[in-house]
Amino acid sequence: MKAARLYNFNDIRIEDIPVPKVGPDDALIRTKACGICSGDVMPWYIEKKAPLVLGHEFTGEIVGLGSSLASYRMPFSIGDRVFVHHHAPCMDCRYCRRGDYVQCETWQKTNIIPAGFLNIYLFRK
Repeated sequence: MKAARLYNFNDIRIEDIPVPKVGPDDALIRTKACGICSGDVMPWYIEKKAPLVLGHEFTGEIVGLGSSLASYRMPFSIGDRVFVHHHAPCMDCRYCRRGDYVQCETWQKTNIIPAGFLNIYLFRK
């Protein structure tokens, strides 16, 4: 698959990277559109994270689905169109129940591999 990887603010390369394997808690998404975060356009902020694939505000279509997501609270299916947030809360812990999602252990463990500026990405629950 193709990914846009930033090495420094004036050096972004389109590269081939392997398609991630889908685990039981993962969804593989084909990117349809991706926004640009304000942090992505601030060299002083983004260059310290390089090299990295940019993009974490995006939409797409599910093309691979882990077994636990097929039977999740709101079941997902191949072909579903989705918006992906860069983190996902559990909605059950004491932090989530009071609306403090960023303190949720699940929120802190979830991520996008590698990010949104590529043609397929993996969301890991």
